[in-house]
Amino acid sequence: MPDSKPKIYVKDESFDPIYKSVNLPFLFRTRILSGGLMALGFLVLGTQVALPLISFKTQNEVAKPMESTILGLASGFRDYSFPEIKTNTADISNEQNVPEYFYISIPKLKIENTKVKTNFDGSSPDGFIGHYKGSSLPGQSGNSYIFGHSVLPWFFNPKNYKTIFSTLGDLKQGDEIYITYNNKRLKYIVDNQVVLKPEKVKPLEPWKPKYLNESTITLMTCWPAGTKAERLEVRAILEN
Repeated sequence: MPDSKPKIYVKDESFDPIYKSVNLPFLFRTRILSGGLMALGFLVLGTQVALPLISFKTQNEVAKPMESTILGLASGFRDYSFPEIKTNTADISNEQNVPEYFYISIPKLKIENTKVKTNFDGSSPDGFIGHYKGSSLPGQSGNSYIFGHSVLPWFFNPKNYKTIFSTLGDLKQGDEIYITYNNKRLKYIVDNQVVLKPEKVKPLEPWKPKYLNESTITLMTCWPAGTKAERLEVRAILEN
């Protein structure tokens, strides 16, 4: 009589990578590698975007490493100069008591007593706004040319000199600009604004006829804010 006892089939799992109790290559691909890539993504997001964003919005001075992050480069935080601002050794001023700095306030932009270096002969003001050497001094007849940096407007901080002119385009005709020069407070009224190609910028060229004998200022920055394509000039006239 044949053996009627049922046979039990036992699968040989010795060569099956799925059913092995521990399969290191499979575990690496599905767990360790994917988890590592996710952790790397969070690290990049934190160090290159989130942390710089907090730094740009809250700090008046941003460290160089922060400026070099992905967000910093995309936003306009970087070392750059105004190549059209040529070094000028001339000084047309006859004034004897010329201070090293004077101060500018723009109520509409919440800029208050911001430092401007008088007769700045560089092309990249850092830690202050630059007054172009050879242009008129505040209160004098002629045009005083003042320039500073800008980044994307979302990162505007009125106390950070890398962002100080980011919202300059918000100024309209009739807005007020105050300059404190040698303890004298001067009130300027915005007259107009223009956008120029960098090669069209002429810091020593007055925008009002000389025979009018008026005192004017020009505030200049890169435009659109955060880019270097063009230059914005905001022009204002001293109120008598």
